[in-house]
Amino acid sequence: MNAMKRARQALSASVVLAGLLAWAGGRALAAEGARMVTVWSDAAPVEFAATAIARAPRASKATARETDSTIRVPRWQLYDFAFTNRSEPDNSFQVPFSAELTGPDRTRMVLPGFHDGDGTWKVRFSPTREGKWQLVTRSSVPELDGRRVQFVCAPGASGVHGGVRVDPQHPRHFVCEDGTRFFPMGYECDWLWALDATNPELPTVNRFLNKLAANGFNYVILNAYAHDTSWAKGKTSDDDYGPPPLYAWAGTNEQPDHTRFNLAYWQHYDRVISALNERGMVAHVMIKVYNKMVNWPAKGSPEDDLYFRWLIARYSAYPNVHWDFSKESNNEKDLGYKLGRIKFIHDHDPYRRSITTHTDLATYDNGAYNGVLDYRSDQVHSKWHASLLEHRRQHTWPVLNVEFGYEHGPRGPQDMTYGVVQSPEEVCRRAWEVCVAGGYGAYYYTYTAWDIIRPDDSPPGYRYFRQLREFFESTGYWRMEPSDELVSEGFCLAEPGREYIVFLNKPARFTLRLEGLAAPAKAEWLHPFTGQHRSAGTLGNGVQQLITPDDWGEAPVVLHVGKRREP
Repeated sequence: MNAMKRARQALSASVVLAGLLAWAGGRALAAEGARMVTVWSDAAPVEFAATAIARAPRASKATARETDSTIRVPRWQLYDFAFTNRSEPDNSFQVPFSAELTGPDRTRMVLPGFHDGDGTWKVRFSPTREGKWQLVTRSSVPELDGRRVQFVCAPGASGVHGGVRVDPQHPRHFVCEDGTRFFPMGYECDWLWALDATNPELPTVNRFLNKLAANGFNYVILNAYAHDTSWAKGKTSDDDYGPPPLYAWAGTNEQPDHTRFNLAYWQHYDRVISALNERGMVAHVMIKVYNKMVNWPAKGSPEDDLYFRWLIARYSAYPNVHWDFSKESNNEKDLGYKLGRIKFIHDHDPYRRSITTHTDLATYDNGAYNGVLDYRSDQVHSKWHASLLEHRRQHTWPVLNVEFGYEHGPRGPQDMTYGVVQSPEEVCRRAWEVCVAGGYGAYYYTYTAWDIIRPDDSPPGYRYFRQLREFFESTGYWRMEPSDELVSEGFCLAEPGREYIVFLNKPARFTLRLEGLAAPAKAEWLHPFTGQHRSAGTLGNGVQQLITPDDWGEAPVVLHVGKRREP
């Protein structure tokens, strides 16, 4: 087929530059509208429309030179390049489709693409460097092969920080791509995507996420798909979303077609991940789950590869995504399979998003994940401080205890959706033990953690966890190390000679050894439940005799000495 005939054929290709939502505190960036864009095949130019999704006006013509200078994609902003043709193969989900991108400083990336219905294939991209870029599609389908687009990556919007990665300078902690520090305050909501499944405006999701963001949660843990729970099987109430309103594949969970995806489900999932992205929340996506009654593709099968590749193609461009091989991954006994799937993610994710896996204590402990995963995420329900210290000792990386307690409902200890609950105060106390050990935690509420979801509840733990994050972000926590030997009671996190955090599970007399202070340091008490602060005076070098405030009852107490060192 000659070049002019290819240029004239009715492939009805369109590039959709989808200005979705900015990472980290972001806001929707204003769409520049639709233009006629010159896109090159391997031999001849073909003109078609480039349309920004958000409220795009009617298209207007532009020359190729104008296109090169006016198509501007802000750094770390998500855009979709979409290509359509009139004739679809028998199974469009199995059509090989990708794009090669070249950018500033000889940057080269290969992005997997995906089918998105109505004869449309997409390449989803968020540029990482400012300057000129070019995209070239690759496909076994001639009409989808060799399409070229040129565009410019512009400076990102204020408050947009890029993806969250392990800090190479402080490898037990996290930092954004632009160097902004990130203190993860986790929140588990496995079935978040089941809310508003048939409403693209996401009224419930948006209201819920606004509440979480206002309470300091910036790291949401959710399943890519989950079907039901064994302890609340079927529809037990109007708030029970297991089984969910939409299924992830064609067919049903009883008779799935794992070679085809349910686009309504995944387009809705796109909107949920975008809603998290807009608010600066990490989406910790658990690709599989072993105890939520999902009929998965056979391990290592072409359908298994298709599923993993599909997730990477749709979601790796989101700067807020972290990958998790599986929730309850200890239930998968085949270590070779787990390591193979993790390698698959590494090999196919062009952005190299952070990867972990949930609850695989023995495999973490024997070192099989060292150098393979980016950080450790466990569920540990006892000895919270001691276990975190031991897990830090085993390997230098961030350690998250993402499941250590479940706050009960408003009617008290008998108000639960799962067989175990704790008081808000006990869950908060455990979180402090984890954080003062140099780790991070995640919050569970019995009415949002699993398939029964009451997003309008406002449990006391929300305020407790907001106060915890606010406190740590006022410190130089990333420079501090567990230093329990400095106190006679409780636990201590310290940058000796500069800053100290002491946590006591109950009021007590205790000693704190201070050494290397250049001058006496200001000290302050914090009540972790009420948020009340009280001066503890100034403290100098030596062994200090201290007693907690005598009118704060039997609650835990925090002491902060000194201040963080500025960069």
